[in-house]
Amino acid sequence: MKKLRSAREITFFYFAVVAIAMITIHFALVESTVDELELLNAQNALEHKTEDIINKLQNSPSELQYITRTSQSYVGLANVPKHFDIDKDLPYNEAIEVYQPNGYATDYFVMKRLMTNSNGHHADLYTFYFDEIYELSEDQIFKENIEQAVISVILLIITLTIMLLISRRLNHPLSVLTHQLRHRSANDLSPIVIPQGVKTQELTMLVDSLNQYQDRIKQSIERERAFNRYASHELRTPLMVIKGSTSLLAHSLAPEFIEKQQDRLSRACDEMNDFVTTLLSLTREENLDELQSRELTKDELEEIVQSHLHLLKNKPVEYRIELSHSIDIKIPKTSLKILVGNLLKNAFSCTEKGSVVISVTPSRISIIDTGIGLEKKPRGVEGYGLGLLISRDICHKYGYEFEILNNPHGGCRAQISIQPTQ
Repeated sequence: MKKLRSAREITFFYFAVVAIAMITIHFALVESTVDELELLNAQNALEHKTEDIINKLQNSPSELQYITRTSQSYVGLANVPKHFDIDKDLPYNEAIEVYQPNGYATDYFVMKRLMTNSNGHHADLYTFYFDEIYELSEDQIFKENIEQAVISVILLIITLTIMLLISRRLNHPLSVLTHQLRHRSANDLSPIVIPQGVKTQELTMLVDSLNQYQDRIKQSIERERAFNRYASHELRTPLMVIKGSTSLLAHSLAPEFIEKQQDRLSRACDEMNDFVTTLLSLTREENLDELQSRELTKDELEEIVQSHLHLLKNKPVEYRIELSHSIDIKIPKTSLKILVGNLLKNAFSCTEKGSVVISVTPSRISIIDTGIGLEKKPRGVEGYGLGLLISRDICHKYGYEFEILNNPHGGCRAQISIQPTQ
C-alpha cells in the first residue's frame, strides 16, 4: 500500500515547488528581457551605422570594407573574414546574432543590407556590430542576478524552514487528534476533547462533528438496549397468554369459555402486532418533508380509546375526550395511534378509580388520569416503561415535545406539545 503523506509534508512540498517555480520564472524573465534589450540595441545601432557606412562606401567604389572600433562592414560575402560563420541566406535589414568560433564566445550582431554604389552596381553589405560597453554591462547584470539568486536561495531556505515550523505547529493538534482516534477503543463514546495547540475553526468543526456523530451512535445504542430490555418481556407476556389460552381451550368446550379465550388470544395478537409496528415505525427512514398536515378528529381519538377500553373493564373509571378546537398535526395515523395508545394504555392501567381525560388544544394533546402518579411503577402493568420510551422517541422523530408530570391532586399528566415553545 502506498504510504500517505502527512498534511505538514504536503504543505511543505507544495510551498517549496511554488517558491522554486517563482524564482525560476523570475530569472528566466530577466534573461529574456536582457536578450531582448540587447537585440533591440543592436538593431537600432546597426540601422544607424549602416546608413552612414553606405553613404561613405558609395563615394568610394573601390573600398570593400569599413572598420571602426565597434563595427566592421564588408561589401560582398566573399570579403567577409572566414572566422565569421554566417549563412549566405541571411534576411535583409534584420539584426542576427552570431558567435566567433573561439574560446571567448564573444557574440556579434550582423545585418545584411542591399547597397548601390556610384557606378550603379548592387552589392550586399555585411555589417558586424559589437558593443563592448553593453557586453560589459550585460556581464554586470548577470553577476548581479547571480548574487540575487544566491540571496533568493538563502531566503528560500529560511522561508521554508519557517514554513515548516509554522506548518508543524498548525498541524500538531490534528496529529494529536489522529493519534487519539487511532488508539481510542471502539466502545469509547465519550466526548472528544480538542487537543492543546492552535485551535483552528476547521479543527473545532471537525471535533464537534465527530462528537455529534458519536452522540447519535450512543443514543442509538442506548435506545437499542432499552428496546431489548423491555421487548423481551413485552413479547413474552402475549406469547404466554396465547400459550395459556390455547392450552385452556383443550379442557372446555363451553361457548362462553371459548369466546373468552378467543378474546384473550385476539388481544394478545393485537398487542404483539402493535409492538412490532412500533419498532418498524421508529427504525424506518421517512422523508418528513413529504408529510402533509391533517386535522385531528374526535372520531380518530375515539377509535384509539376503543382499542384499549378493555383495560377499564370492571373498574369504576370513566373517560372523556375534550376537543373544543380543531388542531392540525403532521404525523401518520399509525404513528399517532401508537403514540396516544401507549399513553392511554398506561393511564387506563394505572387508574383504579376516577377518570381519564383526553384534552386537545390547538398547541397540545394531554392525557390526564387520577391514578397512582409517578412515585412508583404500577404493579401488574407490563410495558409501562417501554410505552413511555416509545412515546418519547415518536415525539422526537416528528419534532414534538413530550413530558409527563404529577398532578397536584393525584394522578399524572402526559402531554404532547404540537407547537413547542421556541
